[in-house]
Amino acid sequence: MKAKQRKWLLLLTVVMLLASMLSACSKPANEGNSEQTGNEGSGGSKEPVTLKVEVFDRGNAPAGAGPVTNNFWTQWIQKNFGDPNNIKLEFVPVPRNQEVDKLNVLMSTGDAPDLVFTYDMNTIYNYVKDGGLTELDGLIADNAPNLKKFLGDEVLSYGIFEGKQYTIPAKRTLQFTQSSYIRKDWLDKLGLPVPTTTEQFYDTMKAFKEQDPGQTGGKIIPYSFSAMNGTTITSPGVLISSFVKDLTEEDFYALSSANYIPELTKPGYKEGVQFMNKMYTEGLINPDFALDKDGKQFESDVSNGYVGAFTALAAHPTLMQSGNVFDTLKKNVPGAEYIAIDPFTNEAGKSPKAIYDPTGIHIMIPKTSKHAAEAIKYLDWMSQPDVLFALTNGLEGQHYTLENDIPKAITTDEAKQTFYNNSDLAIVINGKDFGSQEKNIEVVSLSFPDYTELAKQTIINALKDGYTLPRFDRPIEAEIKYAKTLKDKGEETLVKSILAKPDQFDKVFESNVEEFLKLGGQAVIDERRTAYKEMNN
Repeated sequence: MKAKQRKWLLLLTVVMLLASMLSACSKPANEGNSEQTGNEGSGGSKEPVTLKVEVFDRGNAPAGAGPVTNNFWTQWIQKNFGDPNNIKLEFVPVPRNQEVDKLNVLMSTGDAPDLVFTYDMNTIYNYVKDGGLTELDGLIADNAPNLKKFLGDEVLSYGIFEGKQYTIPAKRTLQFTQSSYIRKDWLDKLGLPVPTTTEQFYDTMKAFKEQDPGQTGGKIIPYSFSAMNGTTITSPGVLISSFVKDLTEEDFYALSSANYIPELTKPGYKEGVQFMNKMYTEGLINPDFALDKDGKQFESDVSNGYVGAFTALAAHPTLMQSGNVFDTLKKNVPGAEYIAIDPFTNEAGKSPKAIYDPTGIHIMIPKTSKHAAEAIKYLDWMSQPDVLFALTNGLEGQHYTLENDIPKAITTDEAKQTFYNNSDLAIVINGKDFGSQEKNIEVVSLSFPDYTELAKQTIINALKDGYTLPRFDRPIEAEIKYAKTLKDKGEETLVKSILAKPDQFDKVFESNVEEFLKLGGQAVIDERRTAYKEMNN
């Protein structure tokens, strides 16, 4: 009997060993599988997976806040997402004003983080073309129910190229871009009305120049902006574009562009640049605008009370956040006040301006990433309503108080130390979402408690008569090839044309446009026109 028992025990042991081996063989590989990143029971725990995430470094961290890679919110993310999932978050800083160049280096060397992003569509097209991105359809379907629900099909469709999901576009809750500002105290001093047309605006700038209501001692700059290379918040683009004539849909697709390539060949654009040339010749704009590459001179001029009007991004922290440009202006020039205006009208009496797509930044997972599932799981966690609310508004009592169910920002120094770059961490959203455009505008405005009404009006003006640029679902090869060259040449054309002597304007503008077309501009136009026709066949 004992011999039989020993035999059965031996047989049972063999069976259990075989079952254990089969079970082990049937388990999926751990690497890149977000379901395998937790503890593994009493037998011990796996080493944590390191998930690398890009973060913009804007060089704007308040004193005592810590670097963008290790601060209150990166630690909060680690505690609330990383630790429960046995994932170590590593944030990789990329300078905001060099983000495309830096990202290209990281991608080409294979050192890119697991999650990267950019606004630059030509960069995205290039990565798609070169096979540098992970296809995301299956990963989203298997790992991201919250992300899918939050973004919706329309937003996600902007990340589909040639039938496949290669990017995850952030949801943009408000599509505004630029608004114009003018010194109300100067208008009041001269008894002038708020200008509502381009002609009235010009007359007002002339009055500012001639009468110097701010008593600047000759330092007055009636209308200011900085270099037109897309890295500063100011631009004369809305004014110039108001001269553009109505286009057929085909021409709109063919002649439009993005990525800061000026649309030099649109009918009427030349007249807009010539208007700027006239203003420059008459001393109505900043004479050194072309040298102000980072916008710091513009900010200084506004802060010191020299600037009568400008066009810049609406409701922008650089202007309206506590301690920034407008606060400095108040200290330097008591009584100084800017209000929002929308004067640049076209021949139909509208004030057209390009606005953003319903998407924001495009998030990508490089093909070199070994942790794609963890990356998607991170975005899915972030898309949960309570998490997203915290990331975009802060913590109640510490960063905001609730008034009528709307968070009102707390602006103490302590609050600013721990809430300054959250928009760069909450990468699945651009803005804040409270269910309607009206409420979203109100909430954004309340984030500038000293400039609430001004912020609200700039957003309203920036959205008025706004239009989105046309989109193709395939790369425009000529844009990929010539984008940087055309961007540089376009800026050169604008600067030289604005600075030209009036009797030389036509020659300078037209010769530079001719060169622009030869350098690839015509190839871009031709390919975009072909793509439009293919899309509509």
